[in-house]
Amino acid sequence: MTQPTKSRGRRQQTSGRSVSWDSRSLASATLFLLGLLAALLTFFGSVSHSQTTRNTNSEARPAESRNRSSSLESALARAQSAALERHYSEAIKILRAALKDHPGEKPLQLELGRTYLATGEDGKAQRLFQEVLDKEPNDRDAQLELARALAYQEKYEQSDELYRHLLAANPADEAAAIGLTSNLMHEGENADAAAVADTALGQHPDSLRLLEFKDRIGSGLLGGEARALPVAGNVFSTAVDYVNDSAGNHSWRGTQRLEYRIRAGLVSDLHLEQQFQHSLDDPLEVVETFSETLRWRPLERLAVTAGGGAVRFDKKGDVDAIYEGSLTGQLASHFLVGGGFSRIPIVPDAEAAEHRLTAQGWEAFTLWTPAHWQVSVRASRRHYSDENVSAQQSAEVLHQWTTPKANFTAGYRFRHFGFSDPDLAHGYFNPDSYQSHQAVVGASFHPKRWYRVELTGRAGAESIASGADFQPAWEITARNHLFLGHWELNLDYSRYDMEQFTGAFTADAARFEFVYHF
Repeated sequence: MTQPTKSRGRRQQTSGRSVSWDSRSLASATLFLLGLLAALLTFFGSVSHSQTTRNTNSEARPAESRNRSSSLESALARAQSAALERHYSEAIKILRAALKDHPGEKPLQLELGRTYLATGEDGKAQRLFQEVLDKEPNDRDAQLELARALAYQEKYEQSDELYRHLLAANPADEAAAIGLTSNLMHEGENADAAAVADTALGQHPDSLRLLEFKDRIGSGLLGGEARALPVAGNVFSTAVDYVNDSAGNHSWRGTQRLEYRIRAGLVSDLHLEQQFQHSLDDPLEVVETFSETLRWRPLERLAVTAGGGAVRFDKKGDVDAIYEGSLTGQLASHFLVGGGFSRIPIVPDAEAAEHRLTAQGWEAFTLWTPAHWQVSVRASRRHYSDENVSAQQSAEVLHQWTTPKANFTAGYRFRHFGFSDPDLAHGYFNPDSYQSHQAVVGASFHPKRWYRVELTGRAGAESIASGADFQPAWEITARNHLFLGHWELNLDYSRYDMEQFTGAFTADAARFEFVYHF
């Protein structure tokens, strides 16, 4: 009995020592496991953070890309909307600002170039299209627009090469065929233009532009597609005229005008004029005129004009009122009829200025402009302030021929006028009956887009009084026009060998005009 008891005691002791060892081991194991768990949590946490960061960055990049794309689309939409309303300066500002934020973006460069073309700034447009092609030499849109820009500058050889390159790459390129046909028509290459149009019509038989070109080539009209540049709403001009005649009269006249568009269909025309008249027998006379005219177009076929002002004669400082009003209507296609009533100053020379002459009365006219023709008829009757009465009638018929570089005109002009009191001698020509018959010839040459010269001659015979014989009468005028963007310079010279309103038989006249469109 005793042995088992001792044996159990030893087993118990041994068991106690075993329990004590297991507790320390468990504590160590627990600490080890906690450390391992912390390490694992740290590792997986860093992996998760890295993955989250990558996910966040990957999500941020599309968001940034979407914002960038949205900004480009918004700028393009706003610019295109402004251009459609012909607010080209606003469209240019939008696109230039967008290009500062997104430099080198092709859609912005192309749209800005197109807008420059619409305003006639072809050089700026060409540089933008060339920048696109420097990066992407085969870009079709940039090639097409560059070809247009070159054609507008009359660099047809370079433009033709681009159009032919596009057609070689894609014979069905309708826009390139239209551009090349237009160029060849401008160059006077009617056979080549017809051949290109025929080939393109095989691909696009319903192309209205190509069909129109074919009709024009068939009728002998070789001018290709013409760009309609936007007409600036406002115009400021200043001009100087000088006239001297065989009667010893010398006249200087300075004119300033401001045409301001108040709103669609309503324009204000401010007019200021100074005249300096002197002759061998009369002292210097200065006459100043100021007026404002409003032109209103309430309907597409109706125009109304009304205005007034004053004229100041130098010697006594007297001021007289002047005014005008007119109504013009389009009764049919190419046919206008109009009439009006006005009071105007009569200042052909210094002697007339001394008499402070004005004249009031009515005027009527018709204008018919069928294809290549212009027929105009005018008639008026005016009561002068010196109690004289004038009646005038005139008619002119002109026919025009056009070519790519020049236009030619030929026709006939008739004039007749008379006064109730031909014996008054107040400084103006007042016969009882004057009439003239003259042939008209003219030519307009435009070798460059920025320059045009016009020559007009009239020759025939005139009778200066009732029953008087007809005598030779002629005149010639040369006009030079220089266009520099919004600026325009005009220089004219005229020589007359016929009766003048001053009573002289010959006269020379020169005019210089400076015009700014804004």
